[in-house]
Amino acid sequence: MNKKRTFISLVILLFSISIFSQELTFKNKVNDSLFDVLKAQPNSIKKVKDLIILYKKTSKEKHINKAIIDEALKISEKIYYLDGLAECYNKKGYYARKHFDYSNSVTYHKRALNYLNKTTDTLLKIKCLNNLGVTYHKLNLEKESFEYYFKALKLAEKFNHNRSITIALSGIGNVFIDTKEYDKALYYFKRVYVLDKKGKRIKGQEYSLSNLGEVFLYKNEYDSAYYYLNKALILTKVNHHKRSEAIRDNLLGLLFQRKGDYKKSTSYYKEAIPLFTQSNNIRYLSNTLINIGKNQLYSGKHHEAFANITLGLKNAKAIKSKENIALGYNTLVDYYSKVKNYKKALNAFKIATSFKDSIVNEASQKSIISTQIEYDTAKKDKKIKELAYNNKISQKKVKTNFKRIIYISVIALLAIITLSILLFLYRKNSDLELENKNSELQNYIHQIKELKATADNNLAFKNEDLTEKFDEFGLSKREIEAFNFISKGFSNDEIAKKMFVSKNTVKTHIKNIYSKLDVKNRIQAIKKIVVV
Repeated sequence: MNKKRTFISLVILLFSISIFSQELTFKNKVNDSLFDVLKAQPNSIKKVKDLIILYKKTSKEKHINKAIIDEALKISEKIYYLDGLAECYNKKGYYARKHFDYSNSVTYHKRALNYLNKTTDTLLKIKCLNNLGVTYHKLNLEKESFEYYFKALKLAEKFNHNRSITIALSGIGNVFIDTKEYDKALYYFKRVYVLDKKGKRIKGQEYSLSNLGEVFLYKNEYDSAYYYLNKALILTKVNHHKRSEAIRDNLLGLLFQRKGDYKKSTSYYKEAIPLFTQSNNIRYLSNTLINIGKNQLYSGKHHEAFANITLGLKNAKAIKSKENIALGYNTLVDYYSKVKNYKKALNAFKIATSFKDSIVNEASQKSIISTQIEYDTAKKDKKIKELAYNNKISQKKVKTNFKRIIYISVIALLAIITLSILLFLYRKNSDLELENKNSELQNYIHQIKELKATADNNLAFKNEDLTEKFDEFGLSKREIEAFNFISKGFSNDEIAKKMFVSKNTVKTHIKNIYSKLDVKNRIQAIKKIVVV
């Protein structure tokens, strides 16, 4: 019956793995297609942002495609996009740290920070500072780790970004654990716990409680350690955070190991193994196996102890975890001493010592290498920043010139419109004046014609009557002759021809007529003489 259940469980597990694998493959194909589409687009800031978003998406789905972030970085360099360069290098630094490449992690984060000093992205700058603190902590360089954590803390507090504050405080507390300054570590972890409770961050509270328990564990205050670790474990189980649960089990295993309760210690360690295996957390898995071996060794189960120690050591070597390798060889020293194989015990001790020393030496060496790399890339970074600045200035000038052209065009257009309106009004006014003059002229001609008709048809019109009137006003013979032509509607030129005189002479006669008759124009003159 048990075999049947085991078989059914195995089939279900394999089926689940198959479904998960198919789903993951499908997601990977979709992401790869999106990447191909983005690569075909023209280079722009939006393209860089879209690539970074896609990279984050693949990271969450545990299928990190480095080519995506490399493409984003390449484009950012081409278009001198400083924010893009900073974010890309920060992502590459994080990726390098996750793959235990701490030297490149430091280099990438420092390059990101170098660009961020020229941008306004404060939140990313805080993240970068915290990342440098973590990486230097991994390198066992406490001084440098403190430096960047405190910079991140100061900036996060200035902008009141609680999430970044808790990360910096936790990092500082962990570094104080390494320097064995446990009271200082407690101070910072307690601050974190208060902030996590205030912000209702459950995962944060789990880690804070766990960190507090770990400090009391190293202080050999086991009751307090158990209180916090167990509280963290309960909170983790309630919220079904399996990966975090394994870490709490690991710490509780260490707690009971130090108390000498090897059976209970092993039970906690064994609870953690499946969870570490499932999440592929080799570092914690190797540590757990070695510690189980240590418990079995102290319980007299030498054969089982050796198997777990060597298996844990093998995993530690696979990921090059020097701390766990040193722990494994130190445990082998105890094992070989108990089985009285002192030659192998001595050899294991030498290897353990060399690994412990190499951790410090390698940290120093990597620090020197990263400094050298940083120095070598400083020139390139400086050049890119200069190009980015010049590009920014050029774009600003282009925008300014474009605005000027628009302003000038608008002013010119308004001037043309104004001139067109003025010209239209001028022409309209000229047309009106001309029309008025034509109207006056037509009216004048009409009046002359009417007077002429009146004169021709007037029965009372007689020469002797006109002669009397001419004599009355004292008109000369030539002026009377000129008047007669005027009354017939002749122009000055026509009168001049009829009288065989110049035009000026005609004008003089007309002027004299106007003066003697006391009139101002021809109409008035005719009316005064002709009309009865």
